Amino acid sequence: RGYLIAAPSVFRSGVEEAISVTIFNSVKETTVQIQLVVKGETVSRGHGTVLDKGTIKLKVPSGLRGQAHLKVWGNRHLAEEGYIFHNYTTVTVDSKGSSVFIQTDKPVYKPKQKVLINLFMVTSDLRPVNDR
Repeated sequence: RGYLIAAPSVFRSGVEEAISVTIFNSVKETTVQIQLVVKGETVSRGHGTVLDKGTIKLKVPSGLRGQAHLKVWGNRHLAEEGYIFHNYTTVTVDSKGSSVFIQTDKPVYKPKQKVLINLFMVTSDLRPVNDR
């Protein structure tokens, strides 16, 4: 028996993040609850049931920045049946940002060859940025 929780180390404020849950050798569904806690206060909650593996969404509130605790429970507050676990880790919450992608016309260049590039910026939800 065992479990694996996979989550981003950096969460973006105002974005719905996905946390992957895998429960090894599960015999029945496990109720999984997730909390994002900042300075002792729960700012977001998510939950779902997982048989072998699944994804639970967690909406990160807008305007949040800094360190937070991500807490995960399996079968919390339930009877003796089922698999029970509890764990937490520290994550960073950052403001929504944009990303710059650089694309070249070749994977490898030789000396004195002309390098052609495309640059484009996207928001955190992968929409194009209209700014210069």
